[in-house]
Amino acid sequence: MRKHQFQSTLGMYLFMFLLVSCAEPNYIPCPTLNYPIIENIYSFGIQNMDESAKVDNLTCHYDGFDVKYNISENFMISMEVVNNSNKSLIIDKSKSYVLYNGYSTQLFKDVRSSRSTTFNNVQDAINNVQTNEAGVSMTIPPYSKWQLPLQETNVREVKMIPDFNTSVGVHSLTAFDNKETIEFIIPYSYDYSLAKWNTCRNRLYINSVEVKNSYSNINIFEDQMWLSSNQYRIIRRNGEPDYSEANRIDAINMKKCKKHNRAVNASHIFWGIVTLPTIIGPLLAWGSLGDRCHEPQQCGNVYW
Repeated sequence: MRKHQFQSTLGMYLFMFLLVSCAEPNYIPCPTLNYPIIENIYSFGIQNMDESAKVDNLTCHYDGFDVKYNISENFMISMEVVNNSNKSLIIDKSKSYVLYNGYSTQLFKDVRSSRSTTFNNVQDAINNVQTNEAGVSMTIPPYSKWQLPLQETNVREVKMIPDFNTSVGVHSLTAFDNKETIEFIIPYSYDYSLAKWNTCRNRLYINSVEVKNSYSNINIFEDQMWLSSNQYRIIRRNGEPDYSEANRIDAINMKKCKKHNRAVNASHIFWGIVTLPTIIGPLLAWGSLGDRCHEPQQCGNVYW
């Protein structure tokens, strides 16, 4: 009876020991690493080449109409013409050009062909196209808007921007600092007889770059570029993160693991002696039973 009671008690203690020895230490989770980055924010400006408009950001205010320039998500610059007058605004499509770094291309494709449908793209109004030997005129009715349809033009993607800058602050740029400038040349008239024409001519280029240092919780392996509010933004990793907090947590977690292992080893030896008469004793003494802790996740850059 006593022998059976001793075996039951021993089995209970041994079971409790195994449960305790299997318990993992309560590790501190890894902190978020913040990587130093440097950001370039490129902003566009306009040089009014015809000297007839007032420039406000990316809008040119002419007498009777506005030309608003915009950069699309696929890095193409387009425009919208807003006729603010009570007269029809006439544009000559056949003499409209887009210039990339001074090299001219006709703005519209198939301008003399019936395939061109830009004359239907007027808000709240229907305009008309007149074709003759001299040109192809398009009418924008009073108090209406017209958007340049990219699919019918020779406007192309623009990604040639100034070199990456690492000097923190806001830096002004000129057209000569740009690898590529974009210029739109649009002949226009309010004369229904088409005898008197003027030219809307505006050059777009990156006129400033803001350089900022900051941090990101994303490890950036290569430059990231995107468009936001008519601005090009590029971020680049600027060195290694601060590992001090991560290394401190690694040291604490490793200390917990080692302390746990020492406690498990001591328990193995103690219970190995107590249970020496049985087959379990030698196994415990040699440390074959009971789990040691799994090593904690490596957070920093120091290996323990």
